Amino acid sequence: MEFRPIINSKKIFLAFILIFLYVPLLQAQSFWQFQWKTSKSNKQTTIDGLLVQMEDNSGFIRLAFQDEQKNQQIAEISLHLEYLKNISGKIDSNYLVQVLGAPKLVSGNSISLLDNQCLLFKKTNSLEPVVPSQSGVLDPAGRLITSIPLLSKKSLTESMLLEPVLAKYFLKEEPLYKNYTAPKSRGGGFFVGKPIPTMHVIIVADVVDPTIGKGCKVDQAKLSQVYITIAQKLKVRLDTIFLVNDTYGKVSIQKALDDLKPGKDDMVLFHYTGHGFNREDSLDPYPNMFLVPYEQRTNWEKAKSDEQELGLRTATLGIQEIYQTIVAKGARLNIVFSDCCNTNYKLKNIPVNDLSGTSRGFTNLYPDYCKKLFLDEKVNILATAVKKGEQAASHPTKGSLYTNYYLQIISSYLSPAYNGSIEDVNWNAVIQGTEKKTKETAPSIYNTTTKSPFKMTPFSKIQMKKD
Repeated sequence: MEFRPIINSKKIFLAFILIFLYVPLLQAQSFWQFQWKTSKSNKQTTIDGLLVQMEDNSGFIRLAFQDEQKNQQIAEISLHLEYLKNISGKIDSNYLVQVLGAPKLVSGNSISLLDNQCLLFKKTNSLEPVVPSQSGVLDPAGRLITSIPLLSKKSLTESMLLEPVLAKYFLKEEPLYKNYTAPKSRGGGFFVGKPIPTMHVIIVADVVDPTIGKGCKVDQAKLSQVYITIAQKLKVRLDTIFLVNDTYGKVSIQKALDDLKPGKDDMVLFHYTGHGFNREDSLDPYPNMFLVPYEQRTNWEKAKSDEQELGLRTATLGIQEIYQTIVAKGARLNIVFSDCCNTNYKLKNIPVNDLSGTSRGFTNLYPDYCKKLFLDEKVNILATAVKKGEQAASHPTKGSLYTNYYLQIISSYLSPAYNGSIEDVNWNAVIQGTEKKTKETAPSIYNTTTKSPFKMTPFSKIQMKKD
């Protein structure tokens, strides 16, 4: 019998309409196989390469070749693309270069063949993953001496990652090899003879706001899609509540929390994407949600400061208050996210025009990694996009920067292409990775309000629970 997750019946139609409208069916990773020849000591050697690239352009390259004694060598290099320098030392912005020197030796005893070798990637303006087009040789200063087109290259779908292909680049005991070659059937899933837990998802999104509403709608759709996919992989029940449009507001949130009655093995995930604020005299570092009803916002904007403050106090809920309420319910996994500004209420989330490379897609996740993160870990998490005094960035078609990186990081850990230890699939790694990517990327985006680059400093508290 095919398992189908349960979504709150009143919201199911909207959920799938949003998913089809806002979520292109992209792979969470891409695979390219390619080949070139190189010379050393007047002998030519063929090198086979496999690029495993996540949608944020992170990833790795596996290289397979034979040494002079015909022994098979396998090496790995982390994907780290830089602008190419030509022989005169000037930057060629048309190409990115991947240096292949000093890779990690996976199997064999010699990688000297890769000294001074590189791969060239033709730079494009699209959001599609960049792919190698040429091999090259660098001088000791990292300048390109010569380059030639690859002998061959082709894109691989996941269905093409069969044992003969993977055996060339991976050892049989490595996670990626086992993920793609192991039997796919899991019978009754992880809960044979056991009660099936429920994943409770509450998404509060300010989708009507004229400045950030479109970006919030993208966040809503993408978050919904990833939790549907995870619930399907885990074969758990899924109860999703969307608080948007006429249900966006303090009363609806309080009712949803009052009605929330999770079991001890359940998961609760609360996401807020919208405007947020804080007060200068507040000791709470976490933001408040801006929940003034839509029909009252025009009058609220025109009101005097004391009247605005009264309206806020009537309509507001703090994200830390939400967290404390949810944790008190006693579920095994409790996670509360807020993607909003943390400034005074006159400075709001800023819509931006460029979030290059932030398109997201989920088509395949690995059940064992989903289990490690969502079923095995017992944790309470409160995480927010920016520290007090900072603004958050949102894009109308790609969503909010912080939520975007959360989805990218969780995708990289749950993908069958993840080749690390399963012990490293944990919420500490997901949250820290999300915070790191957000903080690093924000300065490359222009803040039209402050007339300066964005500064976003996400922070969180993570409480691991004992059995």
